[in-house]
Amino acid sequence: MGDMLSALFSFSNVVTILATGFVLFYLYAKYKQSYWRRRGVDSPPAHWFFGNFKDAICLRSAPPAVLGEIYKYYQGQPDKPVIGLYIMQTPFLLLRSPEVIKQVFIKDFHNFTDRYFAAKRKTDVIGSTGLFSIDNPEWKYLRVKLSPAFTSGKQKKLFELMVESAKNLNQYMAKKVGEGKIDMEVRRVCAKYTTDVISSLTFGIRTNSFDEPEPEFFVRSRDIFKQDLRRTLNLFVAFFFPKLGDYLQATFLGKHEEYFRKIFWESVNAREKSGFKRGDLIDFLVELKNEPQDAQFRFDGDQLLAQSAIFFVAGLETSAITMTFTLMELARHPEIQKKVRDEIREKIGKATLTYDMISQMSYLQQVVSEILRLYPPAPLLDRVALNDYKVPGTDIVIEKGTVVYTTLMGIHEDPGLHPDPTKFDPDRFSEERKDNIQPCTYMPFGDGPRICIGQRTGQLQTMVGLITILRDYEVSQNTNYKNEVSKRAIFLAPADGVHIYVKKNPVL
Repeated sequence: MGDMLSALFSFSNVVTILATGFVLFYLYAKYKQSYWRRRGVDSPPAHWFFGNFKDAICLRSAPPAVLGEIYKYYQGQPDKPVIGLYIMQTPFLLLRSPEVIKQVFIKDFHNFTDRYFAAKRKTDVIGSTGLFSIDNPEWKYLRVKLSPAFTSGKQKKLFELMVESAKNLNQYMAKKVGEGKIDMEVRRVCAKYTTDVISSLTFGIRTNSFDEPEPEFFVRSRDIFKQDLRRTLNLFVAFFFPKLGDYLQATFLGKHEEYFRKIFWESVNAREKSGFKRGDLIDFLVELKNEPQDAQFRFDGDQLLAQSAIFFVAGLETSAITMTFTLMELARHPEIQKKVRDEIREKIGKATLTYDMISQMSYLQQVVSEILRLYPPAPLLDRVALNDYKVPGTDIVIEKGTVVYTTLMGIHEDPGLHPDPTKFDPDRFSEERKDNIQPCTYMPFGDGPRICIGQRTGQLQTMVGLITILRDYEVSQNTNYKNEVSKRAIFLAPADGVHIYVKKNPVL
């Protein structure tokens, strides 16, 4: 009997301790989630444990979509330039006002030079020291060193490679489509083309991803973008809890890190031995590697590989996704597709595509711009306050170390900024209407000094790829597939590829 009473007493103690612990944590969590209210900043209702990110953490909705919904929760309230939010108990700030975004990303950039993404990941040098995520002043030094790889002159040289890769794309399409009409999953096709272009720029190698069986380089590169549970979790942690990444042992290139490291150093060593320069990014990395010992900063080892890796991954996937969604929307809107193909017939016809012809394709450029509004590949922009910062025109103070976001799925879809925002309307970017778009309300490549350095390269290879396909082929909807946007992806992507019908139908 005594033993039973002792056991009950012990059990009661455990329950009391657990209940007390829960209550204390609950009170702590609620206090932490009063951070913005105590500073006079509005914030939407939050779950006491998950904060405003319950759907994202439970993988029911992608983080960009969650932030987009928070933005839209305050739609029509211009007196709410910033909104407080919580990821678990950690406070973040969402910028809604174009004026405030302009202040943070451009005018007061000196106080917001760094990103939060992949901050100080000791176990992943490649993921944390690339130009995209590295902190200032190393960022500024690196940007200056690598910018010459993306000048207009270099774009013209790279254009020749794009045309060469486009020929492989054309041959592949001819083989697969023939003279009939077939269902085609176009995301993988577009990725083959962009892989061949970007692999030369970033790794200094020539590939033909259209070969069958698919080359190892292409297969491994596609594996990086798999939207499985592990990859989703790793990206989520990298964006919102970067310090936890060291505990997960997650790396940017995953299990393929050693393979790409080998490819990179073989190319670097070959360039050093031959002394031959094509003006690719890798040539500038060779120069960076061989800088004098007294240079302001030293980049070597995986820090150099990090630059090739981020440009390869970003340049490959963003352009492939843009091409994919463009073909999807043109299949849904045959009247717009007809205008694009008419422009190709009038401006290019059967002639060999040249660099100067691209600038004449004004309507196709409008189409691509509208796709980037509706489907921005990188829909989150983030910065970290380096010092306390008073939001202009308000009494709100952003404390040092606070992470601020702006969501393109909110600002690009705001009817007060883009009338009828869900409509696919390329004429928004026509000469007559494009000046109606306010600054900092259309930012598919970011804005300010940290705007995407490869913007022109991405747009150029996207245009070349689309012209190559649409000059000879007509696309239409395949209603057997939903072609939905992924609910998991942090970087916007189709949930399960994009299937459309492709039919041989040359413009001439």
